[in-house]
Amino acid sequence: MVTLADVADLAGVSTATVSLVLSGKATGRVGAQASQRVRDAAEELGYVRDALAGGLRSQRTRTLGVISEQVLSTPYAVAMIEAIVSASRELGWSVLLTEGGADREQTRQVLRELQSRRVDAIVYAAMYHQEVEVDPCLESVAVLNGFADRPGVAGVVPDERLAARRAVEHLLELGHRRIGHITYDQDSTIAVGLRLQGYREALEEAGLDYREELVVRGASDPAGSEACAHALLSRPDPPSAVFCFNDGMAAGAYRAAARLGLSIPADLSVIGFDDLKLISTNLAPALTTMRLPHYEMAAWLTRAVIGKETEGRTVLVPCELIARDSTAPPP
Repeated sequence: MVTLADVADLAGVSTATVSLVLSGKATGRVGAQASQRVRDAAEELGYVRDALAGGLRSQRTRTLGVISEQVLSTPYAVAMIEAIVSASRELGWSVLLTEGGADREQTRQVLRELQSRRVDAIVYAAMYHQEVEVDPCLESVAVLNGFADRPGVAGVVPDERLAARRAVEHLLELGHRRIGHITYDQDSTIAVGLRLQGYREALEEAGLDYREELVVRGASDPAGSEACAHALLSRPDPPSAVFCFNDGMAAGAYRAAARLGLSIPADLSVIGFDDLKLISTNLAPALTTMRLPHYEMAAWLTRAVIGKETEGRTVLVPCELIARDSTAPPP
């Protein structure tokens, strides 16, 4: 391993001089020629500065620790992790990423490991919009895609309610007046209530009654949603459009419509939620959906945590309507 002393010997200067130059503190203290010799020597020898050792002296390592909760195994991981790494790099920070899992003791162990590496801040990355248990001993901490179980901890979540309103408003703007909602049958899931609330608000804002019979619930996958969508679309007075809890449930609505001989969007408009590309762009026709802002949330939170600008609040990030070919005016 190349040391400061090796660089100093090659450059013909003291180790103190090498330390000043490579730590960016040479201005006004080390001449330009000596500084250049140090940089050339470090480059030639392949010297890598020990950030941890430097952090022990300065009490800062400029490292962000990220504890993920099954995020690495989800399709959304790429956008979230890419944003964290990119924003951190822009600000001169490094990232230590680890998987915490759902087990509390495992998460505590991971937390201790991050603290032993003297990270300057920690981000909990949740798999979906939820309340996250945050160790009460932590100070520089924030929650991505969720909120903490105690006040004073920053968080960032998608604006589920507003996004659902926008989805239904899109259908209303096309002329639909009888709009169904195919949703998940787990009321304990925060997004279920918020998206239902947004659906209801959009209808009432348009002067339409909320009809309980137009809301059906099932498993959050194509098979589960196909069954409840079939029941909804088989009614004597079926809706001309459906807003689905997620893209997987929208795929189930496609299958139910096909079984009933309905064409999308000529007979039935369908809008999803998430913009899970594996589904949304591979359905025929391609699915209109609300895109979850995973990249934007992660980038904002990373910059806020590093800049200490979170103010201990939870921020709502809007979702974007991605209009494709599954929505059209009613027949």
